[in-house]
This record gives sequence, structure tokens and C-alpha cells, in this order.
Amino acid sequence: MIHEILTTKRLVLSPIDVRDATDIFHHFNANITKFMYPKPASVIEDTLDFIQYSNKLREEGKEIVWVARLKDTKEFVGCMGLHQMNTKTPELGIWIQEGMFGQHLGLEGMNEIITYARSHCTHDYLIYPVDKRNFASRNIPETHGGIIKKAYQKIGASGNHLDIIEYWIYPETPLNYRFPTILFQGDSITDCNRKRHIFYDLGEGYVSQIMPELKNAVILNRGVSGDRTNELLIRWQEDVIFHQPDILSLLCGINDVWHYFKWNKPTSPKIFEDNYRQLIEWVKRDSPQTHMVLIEPFGYPIGELEASWEPMIEALRHIVKRLANEYHLSHIPMNQYMQKWKDIYPMEMILPDGVHPSPLGHKLMANVIKKTMRQLLMEYQLHQCHE
Repeated sequence: MIHEILTTKRLVLSPIDVRDATDIFHHFNANITKFMYPKPASVIEDTLDFIQYSNKLREEGKEIVWVARLKDTKEFVGCMGLHQMNTKTPELGIWIQEGMFGQHLGLEGMNEIITYARSHCTHDYLIYPVDKRNFASRNIPETHGGIIKKAYQKIGASGNHLDIIEYWIYPETPLNYRFPTILFQGDSITDCNRKRHIFYDLGEGYVSQIMPELKNAVILNRGVSGDRTNELLIRWQEDVIFHQPDILSLLCGINDVWHYFKWNKPTSPKIFEDNYRQLIEWVKRDSPQTHMVLIEPFGYPIGELEASWEPMIEALRHIVKRLANEYHLSHIPMNQYMQKWKDIYPMEMILPDGVHPSPLGHKLMANVIKKTMRQLLMEYQLHQCHE
């Protein structure tokens, strides 16, 4: 029997087991199988029968079906398979649960399985059949230089019409994939109601609006509402360094001012600068590949924010800009944009309470931030090509 556990940056892939039955039964639903031949199990006993049959084939050296889970949380991701291993044309298969869509986890896991196949199977090529409308899945063989060799139609087990294209991936095709990780960090402006129990939830603000523009990157949101630089220091190891991002966006500072004036919490521009410098130095020391993007704090003298706070906010803006110059980091002068936008829209339409952006405010912010991210991604890709 083959016992193979594979690991990637974010995943652990273990051969399928009866203990996975509940997750598989729950997540393998009609929406998942829309472009697939199998149909969802009607009772969990059907899932258990499938697992038992798959394990029999694994014992015979004919296939391995792996269950993918997140390495840090053990959350169920999906199933990935290598079938007909005893032939010259093994077949690849995959499905990912809906809550994990859009994070390139399927590609990451299948990279490892393709590598495994190349070292454990004597094959002419790997077959990757996929419905031509399933663009997310098609990205996997296309990333590996897969060539469309066949096209045919068939009816799935649920009566669904399938329009299959068959990619062939040859052994000599190089593996050169690596998507960069972009992590957004800060306070409630970044957090924006994200569901923290969902690893890849991006919230409802500018981060979620940027994601569709950054398709070739893994996006993480780790903003926490109410945080000052003091709180960022406390969770910096877990919420930044642990993830080893390639690009890190940091937007903070307004709470350092707000909490000082509203709740008399001890802080000052000097404390802010000392904290901010520690955050930067920590990244430079323990995540040296990370390029930081510093976004200056902003606000309008309406709602919660009082005009008398502006001198302190301006002092923090100068600190952020100066540190960006000192450490040669990217800097986004967001307040300058805010000042331009209020000449076009009423302030209440952009920052209703003077601090937190409206949907329009988040959209305007996203349009600015994504320009910097695109440039950094292009530079990252050029660097990868020269390595």
C-alpha cells in the first residue's frame, strides 16, 4: 500500500480516509458537480463506499485520492486525485469546496501531485479532462504547459451536459509556478467586517474590491477593527510574519489619534513612530523578501473626527512618508486623494463618519491601491523570470 502525505506552502494532502467522509459528503454538492461527471452522494454511505473503493485501488497501485486541508487550521479544502497510475497516461482530477474558491489552492495542490506523478509514474503524459467552461480548473493544466489534444461531449451522472476538453501534460514541461502572497494589514478600514473564522475572507471593503484585479496572487486580509500600532505589535508575528508575504500593505494610525482624544489612551507621534519603526524592522529581519506598502492615515472633520485632531493626524502622515523614504518602501499618500475626492463628492459620501469609508470610498481607495499592487506584481514576475 502506498502511504504518501504531501505538503505545500499552505496545504497538507493525505490519502483519503473514512474520517474524511463527513466533509466530503457535505461539500461535494450539486454546485460543485455542475461541470463534473459524478453526482453528489444522496446518503453518506455512498461516500463511504467511494472511499473504500478508492483505498482498494490505492492498495493495487492504481490510484491515489488525496484530501487537501489547510496546513495551519486543518480546514477541509477538497479532493485531488491521480488515477490510472499503472498506465502510460495517468489522469488527474480535482474538486475544491466552494468556501475555498479563488485562492489558487487547487493549483498549489496539483503542482505537488504533478511533481509526485513525475517521480512515481512512468508515463508518456498526464491527462487532465475538464469542462471548457470551468476556467478556474483549466488554469491548472495551462500553467503546466498542458496542450488540448481532444474535445468531446458527454452526459454527467446527474444528467448535466458536459463539454470536455482534454489537456495532455508532458513530463518535460518545467514546473515554474509560484503565486505571490499579498497581505493587507491595519484596522477597521481594512478589516471591514471580514469573517475572521474564514481564513481567506477579505471583508466588504477595498481589499475585496482589489482582489479581482490581482488574479495572479494569493490575497489575505488581516486587518482588525480598533487596532492601534500598539495592538499591531502584539499580533505582528501571527498575522504577518507567519505568512511570509511577498507584498505587505499597511494602513494604520487613525486609531492612535482617535483613542487618544476620545478615550485618553496614552500615545503620541513619538510612540507612533517608535511602534511603526518596530513593525518595519521586524519585517526586514524575519521576512526579508517582503516589500512593504505604507498607506498614510486620513480623515475628514465630520462625524466622529473633530477638526482639532488634524494636527496630530498630519504629524502621523509625515512620519509614515518619512519612514517610507528612509526604508525605501512604497508610499501611498491617501490623504491627498481624499482631498481631491471631496471636491467631487460631498465628504459624507466618501467618509460618512469622517473615518470609515462608504462603499464609494472603498471603491475609490481600491482604484488607487491596485495601481501600486499591479506595478509591484509586474516587478515580482520579472524577478522570478531572472531567477
